[in-house]
Amino acid sequence: MFKNTLTQFIFIVIFSLIQFKISIQKSFAAEVPPGTKLSNQQILNVGIGSEISTLDPQKVQDVISYRLTYDLFEGLTTENEKGDIVPGIADKWEVSKNSLIYTFHIRNGAKFSDGSPITAEDVVFSFQRLVDPKTASPYSDIISMVKNAKQIATGLSPVSSLGVKAVTTSKVEISLNVPTVYFIKITALTNLAIVQKANVEKHGDQFTLPGNLVSSGAFVLKYWKIGDKLTTVRNKNYWNNDKTIIETVNYYPITDVNTELQMYQTGQIDFTYDIPSDKYDFLKKNYASQLYTSPILAIFYINLNNSIEPFKNNIKLRQALSMAIDRDVLVEKIIGRGEKSIYDIVPYGISNYKQNSYAWSKLSKEQLIAEAQKLYKEAGFSKDNPLEISYSYNTNHLFKKIAIAISSMWEKTLGVKVNLINQEWKVFLTERMEGRYVTSRDNWYADYNDASTFLDLFKSSNPQNSSRYKNFQFDELLKQASHETNETNRKKLLEKASALMLEDYPIIPLYTYVSTHLVKSYIGGYTGQNPLDNIYSRNFYIIENKNN
Repeated sequence: MFKNTLTQFIFIVIFSLIQFKISIQKSFAAEVPPGTKLSNQQILNVGIGSEISTLDPQKVQDVISYRLTYDLFEGLTTENEKGDIVPGIADKWEVSKNSLIYTFHIRNGAKFSDGSPITAEDVVFSFQRLVDPKTASPYSDIISMVKNAKQIATGLSPVSSLGVKAVTTSKVEISLNVPTVYFIKITALTNLAIVQKANVEKHGDQFTLPGNLVSSGAFVLKYWKIGDKLTTVRNKNYWNNDKTIIETVNYYPITDVNTELQMYQTGQIDFTYDIPSDKYDFLKKNYASQLYTSPILAIFYINLNNSIEPFKNNIKLRQALSMAIDRDVLVEKIIGRGEKSIYDIVPYGISNYKQNSYAWSKLSKEQLIAEAQKLYKEAGFSKDNPLEISYSYNTNHLFKKIAIAISSMWEKTLGVKVNLINQEWKVFLTERMEGRYVTSRDNWYADYNDASTFLDLFKSSNPQNSSRYKNFQFDELLKQASHETNETNRKKLLEKASALMLEDYPIIPLYTYVSTHLVKSYIGGYTGQNPLDNIYSRNFYIIENKNN
């Protein structure tokens, strides 16, 4: 009997391995070296750059709000400190042989912060909510590969038709239209994090307020007051709570980097959002062990509003403005923290991709100026008939310096008159997304390590396409790439799409980012190795009696 049962079991396992690619990976969380003495006060104080725009994971679109929602919510998968995908609410998953069906198993003991179990129904609801037109999520396009997602987002199909189904209370099946090589990576995004269906239905848009919010992540919201701070506390019902050490996190929305630095130096915060660029050398010399500088998969660029004059149907003007900006001066003189100038929208370091560039990027400074002035004149402008435009940016010390530098370059080289418009973060986000700008600063942090996370941003149908760029040949190339399973062929399609877009000059790529944080020496668990600069407080711990 034992032998026959064992034989049957082995057969079943082998059969399953043939039919499915099974993923079961190690757990994660704060890893404390042996012998480390922890402080009795596990309270972390961090700067976050500005006020939070939203704590609704399905609606979040900016890196500052991401910082909070990654602590409060978790998806089927999550990341370790290096950015690798690891199990989250799901402890394992299988992929069908044709790579069209993903089956996720919700781990035993996965609970919301109120102690209720996280069910497959909550997962289905969260995915449906992302594409539901009523939610109006700017990230609805991120799961366009899921069956019926596009049709639902555009109002053509009911939400219930989404290819995400509850097989049992703990098993979820996700059906794709086409095999998508990066699908598992996006399941760690906060936009696909699991919210409690009953709680959202009860409170509606108020479900993210203190007292209402029910978390699926390592922390739960305790306090939030605009102009003061936001506080989270350890979620005792989180599935991996035993490995979470931090008890409380205070997030301070400090807009001014100099103020943030002062708060760090006086011990009011332990972890900065950024540093003043003009103090980089000083900090590198005097705070070397506390300064973390790492290249990340993110890019800074200028949006040109392609839907309005003067940029609509005026490619020569768009090219002239791009050529008139000295990127090397920006990264070396204005910023100077290790950023790299770039001409492609896809940053260095992205897997399976080779950056494009313009032939004119190799010209001398004199040749560049001459060509830019020629194009500017052919576009209908001159120093006697100058272009007058506005440039919008959100409140930030560095963004102000960049805005002044860019406007100076445009004026000096071409004679352009630039009106600089500084806006509070929420206002800036809204006006940019709704197209109420002429030119604006923009950036994009990779959602996952693949060129598509940058290129898909400029698809005609993408709600995040604030440049209003439309090229259906570009869209078609991206569609072909999304259907392509051969990595070599897919790489060629993505690079071809990028080259096509760059020749249209809908935006002006300027430089790739580095992350710069000051972290107190008594904070353990931070490595600075996540290429997306995603930060999870669950990985940290505070060491006792260690000097700053």
